[in-house]
Amino acid sequence: MSPRRRMLFGFLLANGTIIVVAALLWYYRPLPPPRIQGVLLSESRALDQFELTDHSGTTFANEDLRGQWHLVSYGFTTCPDVCPSALSELASFVDRLEPAYRQDLQVLFYSVDHGRDTPSQLHSYLSYFNQDFIGLTVTEPERQDPAAFEHSLGILAQLQPAPGAELDDGDYQVSHSVTLLLLNPQGELQAVLEPDRAGAGVPGFTVDTLLRDYTAVRDYLARRQRGNNNAGQDA
Repeated sequence: MSPRRRMLFGFLLANGTIIVVAALLWYYRPLPPPRIQGVLLSESRALDQFELTDHSGTTFANEDLRGQWHLVSYGFTTCPDVCPSALSELASFVDRLEPAYRQDLQVLFYSVDHGRDTPSQLHSYLSYFNQDFIGLTVTEPERQDPAAFEHSLGILAQLQPAPGAELDDGDYQVSHSVTLLLLNPQGELQAVLEPDRAGAGVPGFTVDTLLRDYTAVRDYLARRQRGNNNAGQDA
């Protein structure tokens, strides 16, 4: 091979190597996370060990979260506006979800007012929105500590007794934050969905936004998992 041909061959080989490396870097580039109305955790967060009671009177704990996605709403059954509005939006959201995204999703409603919201009260309340929604409360405060569940998910709530009254009197006001919490099939917190900005009005969720954000998170995590699997196989 003449010197000129060797030089040309070396040039083509070097450029071919650059093209292959560039293609590999592009193929295995980190996927940009979707922009959602809330926060998508880059690494999911495990929940502390907890034990609650569902609306059928059955114990509900960490292991019951595994194997499917969960969307957690919270509040109390005598809430006049925010809670029923959020549950109505969630019912419409579930109805409009494509089967591929709906079949492994369960909606939970956690009561921050355990004294009033018994399992039977939750059962009656949730039946107005969707028969498949699961209600969660505390029935044995001496054994069930709601703090583990609430702190793991960042649920903020306060029971404020009326002037001169005690909580045990049942005369109190309930206040709580407003978010939706998305748990992955490992039972870990994956995303926090925030309500629309309502100005001076009541904060709430829009079905179209929920559909967009939920499916975007699912699709992103599925693609990221496939990319990790492919990288592992090629390693």
